[in-house]
Amino acid sequence: MFGPIADAIARILDVILNLVQVLVIASVIISWVGGDPGNQLVGTVRSLTEPMFRPLRRLTRNLLPGPIDWAPMIVLLIIMFIQYGIIPYLRMEARLGA
Repeated sequence: MFGPIADAIARILDVILNLVQVLVIASVIISWVGGDPGNQLVGTVRSLTEPMFRPLRRLTRNLLPGPIDWAPMIVLLIIMFIQYGIIPYLRMEARLGA
């Protein structure tokens, strides 16, 4: 009964997480090359990624002091956990429930 719904959710979630991965990687590259804050693309990438990074930066500021920003790496690890741990489970449920 919920098989097709679970499969659709898994597919949509996978696409969204892939887009977020691209945004996180773009944000990291922009920070390395010092992207112009006045550029519309740079502003868009930062406005989409900063809400994810901000709470993690507050958390890691005291735990992992130093010049390295760990927030993008943590976001990517969370995404990988969802993509390889939760989404396959949803797809398995979709196949079993169909």
